[in-house]
Amino acid sequence: MAVTLLAGAAVADITPPVGGSLAGYAARRSPSAAVHDPLLATAVAVSDGAATSVVICADLIALDPDTVRNVAADLHERTGIPAEAVAVAVTHTHAGPAVTRGGIGGVADPAYVAHARARLADAGAAALAALTPAVMRRGHGTLHGVAHNRRGAALTDPAVPVVRLERENGEPIATVFSHACHPVTLGPDNLSVTADWPGYARRHVESAIGGVALFLQGCCGQLNTGHAAVDSLRPGAGSLPGRTFEAARGNGTLVGQAVLDAGTRAVTGPVSAAAAPVALPVGDPLTPAELRTLAGEPGGIWAGWARVQLRDPGPAAVEVQVAVHRWAGVPLVFLPGEPFVEFALELRAALGDPGLLVAGYTGGVPGYLPYPESHYGAGGYEIEEAHRAYGLRAAFTPEAGRLVMAAARELLGEAG
Repeated sequence: MAVTLLAGAAVADITPPVGGSLAGYAARRSPSAAVHDPLLATAVAVSDGAATSVVICADLIALDPDTVRNVAADLHERTGIPAEAVAVAVTHTHAGPAVTRGGIGGVADPAYVAHARARLADAGAAALAALTPAVMRRGHGTLHGVAHNRRGAALTDPAVPVVRLERENGEPIATVFSHACHPVTLGPDNLSVTADWPGYARRHVESAIGGVALFLQGCCGQLNTGHAAVDSLRPGAGSLPGRTFEAARGNGTLVGQAVLDAGTRAVTGPVSAAAAPVALPVGDPLTPAELRTLAGEPGGIWAGWARVQLRDPGPAAVEVQVAVHRWAGVPLVFLPGEPFVEFALELRAALGDPGLLVAGYTGGVPGYLPYPESHYGAGGYEIEEAHRAYGLRAAFTPEAGRLVMAAARELLGEAG
């Protein structure tokens, strides 16, 4: 029996007011001074009449796992869709408002966080209300040169997975696409709110074919636009060559064009959504003596974190969610945190599917997820310092990555 596919899409504006904290760089201490381009929450709903999936992605740096769960609960209360069928992601722009407890370089405004949470649910509800008979096409493009491995390796992810949803008459509903690269074209010196290159990529796609473009960030934990991680910590790094809006437009245009150039084929099949909770273990905290030393450093970027840690080191584990949604039988994998690129490469190899869409930054972003565990021996920013920006007492242990991978493979039917 043929499966009837339904799809709908919607967009909500989540641009913050000027003057609030910007998240993303410990070196940036000034509030926002302007809005360069709007921040959006984009939602796509897909259903076969029996099961429904909703994917929402916001132009934000991160969301606490509790906030993500609240968005899904809000949407459930308003529409009846099961909370586990709602995937909430962020693009990870480093030029948006602070929205998490850790702050990642800024102080969250609770009123804005509540507003954004409501707007994300609004977008999901509007996408569900817009469900209409649809045809799905999927494929993938290839792009080299935008993403660079900042840990000194050559490994990146050139894949640009693409899903097109069209009305039966061919009119576009939505284009869902992904690529793995930190949106950090603009550096710490930038004080303008912007979606960075993902915003340019979406606009490039929408201007060419119409409909709504939804970008999902890939597994870009150690991938960025070509600078060292320590540049995020050093004042003046934003003035380095290439960290301009012109460069952001160039990066976004390259990604958007790879989407347009990707060949696609029609697919049919059922819709489903499954999720599994995972408790990510956190390493041991620093000693009180070590924390007091950090707290006493004049002008030290981690002094405030150390003072908080002396009062409360925080939890020994953080619960997040791993999910796999299937649209017309095609899996979309949603991983939490900032997953390293090896997650996507390994999952594609396991399924023999070079176009498998593996999105990170979904279901809560409480910190980096290095994988495989050999990365821990090399140290570096993601292992040694980044947890402080997230308000964690230490990095996640090597077991965290293994737990996330095991959950993803089990949901995909590839356990072991």
